[in-house]
Amino acid sequence: MEVWSGIDLNVAASATTDSGITVSVSEDFGGGQLADYDDDYAIEDQDSDLDTPTIVITAGATTISLEKQAIDDLYDDSQNGDIGIATSFGDATVGLTLDTDAAAGKPQYSYALGYTVAGVALSLTGTDADDNGNAAMKVGAKYTMGNITVGVTSDDNGKNGNARVNEVTASYVAGPATISVAAADDDSWSASVAYTAGAMSVNVGTDNDEEWEANVSYDLGGGVSLNAATNHAEYVAAGINFTF
Repeated sequence: MEVWSGIDLNVAASATTDSGITVSVSEDFGGGQLADYDDDYAIEDQDSDLDTPTIVITAGATTISLEKQAIDDLYDDSQNGDIGIATSFGDATVGLTLDTDAAAGKPQYSYALGYTVAGVALSLTGTDADDNGNAAMKVGAKYTMGNITVGVTSDDNGKNGNARVNEVTASYVAGPATISVAAADDDSWSASVAYTAGAMSVNVGTDNDEEWEANVSYDLGGGVSLNAATNHAEYVAAGINFTF
């Protein structure tokens, strides 16, 4: 058992030119340690120094983001690039992440295309190098009918012989609760429930590896909340968060 405290500061500034182009810069830094209640389930060190800021340029529906090795790869979130471009026109969206100095076997680019037709959201994402250095691509479709959303994806997992994985997802909103399930033809599956009632929210999830996790948050108002989390690895954390 240990006692921890920390602070995470977010700094941002922006300016808009006479032609309507907005340029912004942002960075976060902090000190001590903070608990991650709903993602990594860990006590995480906060960087104490200002690091490389993110530059964002917005012109109409187009956004360009710049930061060395900090722009999310659009196919694989374990990799990053230097330049991100996102735009939309009508019911179509286009995204591109570029790495200007990619190492051997690492992606020089990844892409994401989206289009909505007759209520069906279609998607295509890919990269020229996944974690194994192979070109990879994933296609998907999602449709919402009232309180039910269903989706299907097919991921080739790299062109050099890795097994394709097809997955079906579904979620159902039942009043204050949202129930989500996913199952793939590689025998993997996951299930979760998110529940919100007034100031309290609870999330519980598990998967085929019997790796479960749960967290709860209660909003006290004024930017103050009580938080607690636990998981299968015997991680248990509870604390008070102040947001201002």
